Amino acid sequence: MGKFKILVFCWGLLHVNLIFSQDLKKIPDTLKKCSFLDLQNKIAKHKFNYKNNNVYANTYLLKAKGENNIEEIIYGYSSMGDVSNNFELDLKYSDSAINMAKSKMPKTLSYLYYVRGHIYYNQKMLKNALNYFLIARKHSTGMSKDLNNSIDHSIGLIKNTQGDYEEAITIYKKCEEVARVNNYSNYLYYILGLSELYNKVDKIDLAEEYINKGISLKNKDISGYYYYPYFISNRGKNYFKRKQYQKAIRHLYSQLKIIQKNNDYSNYAENCFYIGECYYQLNQDKKAISYYKKVDSIFEAKNDIYPLTIKTYERLIDYYKKNKDYKNVIFYSDQFIKADKVLYDNYKYISNKIARTYDIQEIITSKQAVISSLKNDRMTSGITIILLGSAIVVLGYILYLNKKRTEKKLQKQERLFNIYKAEREQQLLAQTSSPIIEEKSSKKASMLPIDENVVAQILSSLKQFEKERWYLRKEYTVEMLATEFKTNSHYLSKIINEIKGIRFTQYINSLRIEYLLEKLETDKKYMHYTIQALSEFCGYNSVQTFTRAFTLHTKMKPSDFLKIMRNKYLNAS
Repeated sequence: MGKFKILVFCWGLLHVNLIFSQDLKKIPDTLKKCSFLDLQNKIAKHKFNYKNNNVYANTYLLKAKGENNIEEIIYGYSSMGDVSNNFELDLKYSDSAINMAKSKMPKTLSYLYYVRGHIYYNQKMLKNALNYFLIARKHSTGMSKDLNNSIDHSIGLIKNTQGDYEEAITIYKKCEEVARVNNYSNYLYYILGLSELYNKVDKIDLAEEYINKGISLKNKDISGYYYYPYFISNRGKNYFKRKQYQKAIRHLYSQLKIIQKNNDYSNYAENCFYIGECYYQLNQDKKAISYYKKVDSIFEAKNDIYPLTIKTYERLIDYYKKNKDYKNVIFYSDQFIKADKVLYDNYKYISNKIARTYDIQEIITSKQAVISSLKNDRMTSGITIILLGSAIVVLGYILYLNKKRTEKKLQKQERLFNIYKAEREQQLLAQTSSPIIEEKSSKKASMLPIDENVVAQILSSLKQFEKERWYLRKEYTVEMLATEFKTNSHYLSKIINEIKGIRFTQYINSLRIEYLLEKLETDKKYMHYTIQALSEFCGYNSVQTFTRAFTLHTKMKPSDFLKIMRNKYLNAS
């Protein structure tokens, strides 16, 4: 238990942009004599040097594997996930750690689910992130207070992102108090979060109080120098709220280069936006526009925008309208429309909680009006009306055809579902004559050019494999299973081919899909699961692989199958 009390020191790596470097193939000579504790200390000491931490984490995993130390291997996989910015790779390392922990060290699952939550949070998959944070909390009994505190803070982070600032403040204050009393290393991070939140709810005096507290700890905390620019930036935002625009500009501008050097493009864009807003309030339009354009350049480079900074495009469009620069009006209108779509895609889970301060349809209409005015041709209006009328007719006809196609598709889906049900009933009926089937299987087995004792041992192992549902584990290969059965993969593959009548991959897919079908038929809650959740539930890493296996087994796509089941069973009840 002691090791995983130490693990939480690297939680902070998940809250910032991470740098991924290629996996090491062997331990560097300079690190060969390092103990696990030495490597932990190096990661803690250089917690913001993510390139070096990738080397330390990789060394940790290689050392653990070399010593076959299960506890350290689990931690090594988790640490590797912490220092990668590749989503698929993050999930792969996370899966490796969680799957090993489930069977070998379940007491570590709270920490591993917490890390998993942050993998999803960094991808703005907030619903998945919150689910894993709550699962981590559920498993956290007996874990360190520091880890529990970090999990609670992560839930507060979701509340903050959703715009539930008062709830987030309540959670952050509790976390800050626990960290202060227990002298936790992440104490300064909670202080920074509270200074930001109080600014958002216009409690500027409280925001300033936490800023002062954070700055006073600059030389006393290991992360003090890293967080210092953010406290100064928050003070600039406070000055903006107090309408002291020149002071706000000085504070925000003074930290721009440092934040940019940290590759923290989101906070860099936010600082530029606030500087632009200050110049806008001071009627220095040209300076304001130069900073608004910096926000747009970050959107172009990163294809990412935030609810606060999207106001940039309203300012740019208004400025160019006043100057009759219609080319730029059209350009920034297009940028606004693109940014709005990105904002919706990134925050669609919480879009109902974030109030839009603009009407995107109005932007589209305004853009079209500008285009029309530039053409200034009398015939344009008449032609546009004719084209619009034609488009409406064509659209109506397309909608009619789509409706008919949808009805035919639904009828086809119902026929396929009925065929599936009939075949499944026959299959279940056939299972009542299992002694006959076992007799045939026994005859087949006796004809194999393999020692009968070996055949019997493998068949017994397969029965145990099916009974214990090991097939739900991810990334099962015939070689892995043969190793567990203490036989070779050729014999195992041969017996499955002859006795089961299918290849190994088909055998695993068949077991997984049958297990899922049984769950769908016996427990209605599974009908509410997403395709992603169902694929993970029955052991698949990829939704595409799950969809192919399910379609091959049932002759229906999982989405169509679930739709029919919901219509037949949920609506009927």
